Amino acid sequence: MKREVSKRRQPFVRTAVYSFMTLTVAIIVALLMLVVLGYSFNEQDGKLEQGGLLQFSSVPSGATVTLDEVKLGSNTDTKATVDTGNHSAIYNRTGYREWRKSIYINPGQIGWLSYARLIPKDISPQDLRTFVTISGALASPRQNYLLLHEAADQPTFTLANIQGDTVRYTNLTLPAGSYTAPSAGKSQSFIAESWSRDENAVLIRHSYNDNQTEWLWMERNSPEKSINISTTFGIAPSKVLFGGGGNRLIFVQTDDIVRRVNLDDQTLSRPLITKAASFTVYDEKTIVYATAANDKNQRTVGYAAIDIAEPQTIATYPADNQSLFADMGSYFNRRYVAILHGNQLSVLAGTVPTPSQKADLKIYTKQTIPAGAVSVEMSHNSRFVVAHLADGFATYDIELKKYDKTTWASQPAAGRQLEWLDEYMLWTDYGGALRFYEFDGGNQQNIMPVTEGLDVSLSPNGKYIYGVLKTDKGFELRRAKLILE
Repeated sequence: MKREVSKRRQPFVRTAVYSFMTLTVAIIVALLMLVVLGYSFNEQDGKLEQGGLLQFSSVPSGATVTLDEVKLGSNTDTKATVDTGNHSAIYNRTGYREWRKSIYINPGQIGWLSYARLIPKDISPQDLRTFVTISGALASPRQNYLLLHEAADQPTFTLANIQGDTVRYTNLTLPAGSYTAPSAGKSQSFIAESWSRDENAVLIRHSYNDNQTEWLWMERNSPEKSINISTTFGIAPSKVLFGGGGNRLIFVQTDDIVRRVNLDDQTLSRPLITKAASFTVYDEKTIVYATAANDKNQRTVGYAAIDIAEPQTIATYPADNQSLFADMGSYFNRRYVAILHGNQLSVLAGTVPTPSQKADLKIYTKQTIPAGAVSVEMSHNSRFVVAHLADGFATYDIELKKYDKTTWASQPAAGRQLEWLDEYMLWTDYGGALRFYEFDGGNQQNIMPVTEGLDVSLSPNGKYIYGVLKTDKGFELRRAKLILE
């Protein structure tokens, strides 16, 4: 005969069942949270250990991933939980060269191997247009345009629009009234120096009469509106840089003084800094500088801004003969200042000084690099501090806290600034070969022959790489396909 639970015991049984169910759910949720946070059970020592997460991505996607010699079940883009420590990843995709990278994962860390650019095994450059000569080529920052200059002594440029599969060409000519004509029998030259970040204007250095120089501002869509910065503002700058993301604010250095030019209201600001030895642009209001020796026999690194009355000193150095350069960036809302003094690379992190508060900058890292560095810069995304060396470059990765030094495969015929292909990769044309380098020097790849000294550009969709090669026919604008159909 079936025995029924007494009415007195029913509440206790119900409570016990509900408590057991609640405890079970809590345990399951806790275990799931531990898995999500990267915890796993180490059978060797019987401990619960926190690992990390690796994210895998590539251009193009669809590459197989071999992680620590084990092939994952899914292709890029994908992810995997991993133990703390060193890990190696290999990407493979049919028709492309193998890509390899090693990374160290700390407990709870998310590691991103998401910048891999796969290079085709076979590259066959396509010639697009032949020019009799090309004296200069300047790629725009968003990689929509390549500005080609045929004859250095002529004020006419060819704008190649590389946004689609079909390249479109436009002639841009500086109006005669925008530059000073050379005297009879004297020569002149025009050099396109830099694009504005919005790609709507170009700064051009005009040299004439043997030793005179002036700076011109040319609008991409309306070259007839070009402005002679030197004559308009009565200055003779040695260095001119666009400020911020637009094209109407420009920082100029005349002798050792840096000011800002506003093309909209045609004003020249007060001196932002004097005794400037070098400067870089942080944003439309702010520059970062290193000074020459002052009357106290000191050199300083700091920043100056159009809306701050006095320059703000960040660091002071003795007036020695060592090089001194500085740059500043923001990475995940934290300010970083990179300083190169001789062969000492310092990265500071925290809050910079203002007129109302002191600095709260701490040493993030100090690295001894090879002697002879010629500049230091923060990368476009401010993740990397990069020092330009005589024979290569040195990089400090702020995210991974990792230092690397890379030597160029071929040495340049003449010194050039560092050239970025994208947020993670640099390129050189040394020795007449276009070569890609990742930020840490990994996965170096030769792409195609090019003429040294002329910019190359990746198309906005990453499908093509454009460059110029001198041949028996003339100068060929050519491109190679990086993403196969």
